[in-house]
Amino acid sequence: MTRRPPLLEVQDLSVRYPAARRFPWWKSRSNAAVDHVSFDIAPGETLGLVGESGSGKSTVGRAILGLQRISAGTIRCDDVHITDAGRKVPRSYRRRVQAVFQDPYGSLNPTMIVADLVGEPLALHTDLPRSTRTERVVELLEMVGLRSRHLSRHPYQFSGGQQQRIAIARALALEPALIILDEPVSSLDVSIQSQVINVLEQVQAKTGVSYLFIAHDLAVVRHISARIAVMYRGRIVEEGEADRVCEKPEHPYSQLLLSSILNVDLRDQAQRRAYRHELAASFRRQEPTVDQ
Repeated sequence: MTRRPPLLEVQDLSVRYPAARRFPWWKSRSNAAVDHVSFDIAPGETLGLVGESGSGKSTVGRAILGLQRISAGTIRCDDVHITDAGRKVPRSYRRRVQAVFQDPYGSLNPTMIVADLVGEPLALHTDLPRSTRTERVVELLEMVGLRSRHLSRHPYQFSGGQQQRIAIARALALEPALIILDEPVSSLDVSIQSQVINVLEQVQAKTGVSYLFIAHDLAVVRHISARIAVMYRGRIVEEGEADRVCEKPEHPYSQLLLSSILNVDLRDQAQRRAYRHELAASFRRQEPTVDQ
């Protein structure tokens, strides 16, 4: 199957932070949080970006959102190069690229009701009258499985899964082309995780929005992604179709992530534990030194 031309293109993206100098006369150095990362996402496609904490995956998401200054490389979405925009990202880009973060309660103003939370992007970026905005908010809530009776409630009156649905509805308000999903289900119970993922899939089927799904759980990423990119120490070490990466991973780190997926079978758990220890020891011996 031929892929459509990419909506998002990330080329040789690098993000470096200055390292502390113990003495003033020491030479300045920097540490690479993201090191020459390249990938693309087609319209209506989901790319899963997976890796452990500190791998640089969330920094990639922040760079695409324009929340993180980059050291090198280019980011293009919808024919807008945000690397050419300096420190100010165009409003048109803000409309086309939205985000859903890990902690829904932390991203929602607790003093605002749902009608204002979801409708705020419409008030800031459109000239729609209030009555039309309210109709649009009701439509968005129904899209994520909530009802009009929830309009006058505050975020603390909802469960974690419902709060994340509100955050998704808010991200959809301006009809974005791309949504950055940064660990959107990692703070939720397993049963609620599947419900939120089902909502994301239904929304994508209806709107054609693209997702960059950032997570550390390979099993969750596989469920929603068409392709998976595995990050380790700021670099993408493996990328490919989701089923291929999960069933026949080629890189030792991908194999290590796959062997860490929980299984209720006690005998299988013991076998996986031994396999993980063997893989980890082998991976440490093979791992090249990264030039900081």
